[in-house]
Amino acid sequence: MDVTTLQDTELRVLGVLIEKSLSQPAYYPMTVNAITAAANQKNNRDPVTDYAEGEISDALSSLRKKQWVTQAEPERNSRSIKFRHCVEDRTDWNAAQRAIMGELMLRGPQTLGELRGRASRMTHLESLDYTRDLLRELETCDPPLVVEMEREPGKSARRFCQLLGDGPPVVAAAASSPRTTVSTDSAASVQPGAESLATRVSRLEDEVAVLKAAIAELRSAGSANGQTD
Repeated sequence: MDVTTLQDTELRVLGVLIEKSLSQPAYYPMTVNAITAAANQKNNRDPVTDYAEGEISDALSSLRKKQWVTQAEPERNSRSIKFRHCVEDRTDWNAAQRAIMGELMLRGPQTLGELRGRASRMTHLESLDYTRDLLRELETCDPPLVVEMEREPGKSARRFCQLLGDGPPVVAAAASSPRTTVSTDSAASVQPGAESLATRVSRLEDEVAVLKAAIAELRSAGSANGQTD
């Protein structure tokens, strides 16, 4: 797939279109006004932005030239101009991978558990293992679209970042050099039980992140319900 670098505004717009096409198809395709409101909404966005309609229009124009977005067919008796994304035409991402990529565009780097919990509002992600398999496919495609970042100090779970933008803040060493692997038997002989404990802690952190994301979605659902953002 021919990938072109997207600017922050373009990523936000494309993420919004992916999100709405999956989670609120009744409000998709979208007008410039609706895209602007959705891009600037306070829930499910990081960072929260204050883009003007002119900036969103410019981003749409650029995305159209890069063949990520197109103008939708006009609806009968409507003069509104609406836009839709062309992700299905440009990539082989399934709905779950579109949800993951859209989530990374809208909220930046996230852990496996956070991605599963938050992207699940767009489509069903049955398990952490299934989500990890989807990420692995995005990591190993040509060119890579996702990378695993360096583990943050004091945390055992790594975060994942999309690569359609200017690049991640700091990527894991595995992205630039072969990862040194240690067999389970060897690790156990040095520190018995250490590897299994780290694995359990990481999984628990991911499960807690899923629960936190679910609670956050329930809290924000009331304010978002019925809006066309």
